[in-house]
Amino acid sequence: MMARSEHARVSAWLQNFPDAQRGVAGDLVDALSLISETDLRRELGSHIAQLVERLQAPVAAFPVREVAPESSAHEPGRDGGYHLFDPGLPGSEAIIGNILTGLVRRSSLSTRILSTLDLGTLRDRKVCTILLVDDFSGSGKRLLDFHRALRRHPTIRSWASFGWIDFHVATFAATNRAAALLAKRFGEDNVHIVRSCPTFVGTGWTPEQQAEVEKLCQTHAGRSNRRRALGFRDSRALIAFEHTAPNNLPYILWKRADNWNSLFEDKAVPDDLLPLFTMRPAPAATPLAGSAGAMRLGQIIDLLGHRVRSAGEIAEITDISMAEVNRLLVLVKQLGLANQTLRLTDAGRLELRKWRLAHPDQQLPNRVEAYYPRELRAER
Repeated sequence: MMARSEHARVSAWLQNFPDAQRGVAGDLVDALSLISETDLRRELGSHIAQLVERLQAPVAAFPVREVAPESSAHEPGRDGGYHLFDPGLPGSEAIIGNILTGLVRRSSLSTRILSTLDLGTLRDRKVCTILLVDDFSGSGKRLLDFHRALRRHPTIRSWASFGWIDFHVATFAATNRAAALLAKRFGEDNVHIVRSCPTFVGTGWTPEQQAEVEKLCQTHAGRSNRRRALGFRDSRALIAFEHTAPNNLPYILWKRADNWNSLFEDKAVPDDLLPLFTMRPAPAATPLAGSAGAMRLGQIIDLLGHRVRSAGEIAEITDISMAEVNRLLVLVKQLGLANQTLRLTDAGRLELRKWRLAHPDQQLPNRVEAYYPRELRAER
C-alpha cells in the first residue's frame, strides 16, 4: 500500500514546509484517521439500530443540522412542520438522514422509529424518545445548539418539562472533551458514541514531538487564523470523513490560501484524496474469542493498572470502538478483575502481573507515555 506521503496531493502539501519541518508535517498527516463512507454507514447504522431496540419507543431520530440563531427547528404552530434540508443545501445531515431512512424501512424497526418528524406526527404517535444523530462532535457545540433549537418550540419545551420525552445523543465519533460536555447536558447513559475521536493525546507522540507539531500548526496558520491553529476550540482532532473535513482539525490541514498547496479544501475532501479513505475490516462476530480477544482484554487490564479508567481514553489509546471498550469493561467487572469503579481487585492485579510477565515489551496501539509513568502511577 502506498504511504500517504507518496500520494501526489499529500506530497504537494508537504512542500509548503521547510525541509526541517517536513518530517513533523508528515507525522501529523500520518496520524489522521480517515473514515470511509462505508464504515460510517455500517457502524453508525448498526449502533443506532441497537439503540432503537433499547430506547423507549416511539423514537424520533433527528439528523443534527444548522439552525438560524434564535430560531426553532420546527415551524411555528401546534403541528409545526419539520424540514430537514431547509435552508440551503444539506451537509452531513443528508448522509445521516439516509442512514435513518434505511432503518425506518426495516420491518423490525418500522414501528419503533418515526418516518416523519413534524409535531403533529410526534403528538399523534406519542413520541417518547428524541434521538439526536450526528457524524462527529469535536466540541459538542453543534449538538447542543440543535438541542436548543428543538426546545425553542413551546410544544417540545412543554413535553420536556412534563417529562414526557427523553433526549438521547448518538454520534459516530466524538472527542473526550465533547463527550464530557454532552454527558453533563444529557447524562452519561444518554450519550452514545461509536468511536472515540483520535486527538494529539492518543498518537503516541512524545511530549517533545507533540510540542513540535503544535508549533508547526501555529506557525503556519498565520496571524489571522491563530485561534483556529489547533482546530475549533483547540480540539486537536485527527479525523476526517469522505464527505467532510471537520474544522476541529488543525487549520493547516484544511487551509486554502494563495501560494499554499491545500490538503483538504476548507471542509471539502478533494476527489483525488478519496483512495486514502479505505474501509476498515468488519469486527469479528466473536471479538473476545481466541488470541485477539485475549490481547484486547489484557490491554484493558494493563490500562486499568495504570489508572486509565475513562472509556474514551481507553478507546483512543487502543483504537477499539467505544461499544467494544464498554463491553470489555463490563466483562472485566463480571470476571471479578475490577470493582464497580474499575479499580483492580486482587484477582485483577494477579492477572496484571501475569500479563506484564508475558508481555514485558508490549506496546499498545497509540500508546501515550504520559499515561504510563510506571513508578508513579501503576496500581499496586
